[in-house]
Amino acid sequence: MMKALSVCGWLLAATALPASLPAPFGGCIVYEHEYQTLAGDPLYFAVKPKSWFYVQGNNLKVYDRNKKLQELYLGATSEYHYFEKGPTGPRAAVRRPVGAATVTCLPTTATILGYPCQLLQLVQDGCSTLVFYSPALRVNAADFSRCPSPGLYTLLQATDGALPLRTITVNTRYDVTIRSEAIEVQPLTLAADEFAVGALAR
Repeated sequence: MMKALSVCGWLLAATALPASLPAPFGGCIVYEHEYQTLAGDPLYFAVKPKSWFYVQGNNLKVYDRNKKLQELYLGATSEYHYFEKGPTGPRAAVRRPVGAATVTCLPTTATILGYPCQLLQLVQDGCSTLVFYSPALRVNAADFSRCPSPGLYTLLQATDGALPLRTITVNTRYDVTIRSEAIEVQPLTLAADEFAVGALAR
């Protein structure tokens, strides 16, 4: 079920962005996650878990709440690893099809960690997601066109590479609301050897 929830977390979408875009972001975004039932009762964790999302060029990696490597994508070879119960071999870089999405741009704005954010609502595959994202934090979406991480390319393609700083997803199928918010943005220059199966989080 958690894997299905991660799909909803990433499947975000788009509005028009300014013609002049900043240089691609390299570094780490630390997210904090909160899970509740639709009635507001807490789920899964007594303390909000964190995750660490690293990106540099066409490489990315994600560490879970225990700072264990969860996902790794190497853009040069389109090699993808997903670690669910320990190390695995690379998976074929084939993205899964997703259902049609309904996107509504909303007038609300917010400032998160000093970054002005725009807001949109996405309804897709049984999930309704509010997405706050900043065009100041973006990557080259085309670099991840073959990345099979659930919903990632859909997000990047839709926002022209803008990364989310807050998402609120309501999944009626699993009776869960997931709130994910960036609590730290760390611009970094990451060497290629930091995107290896045995690499530790900074």
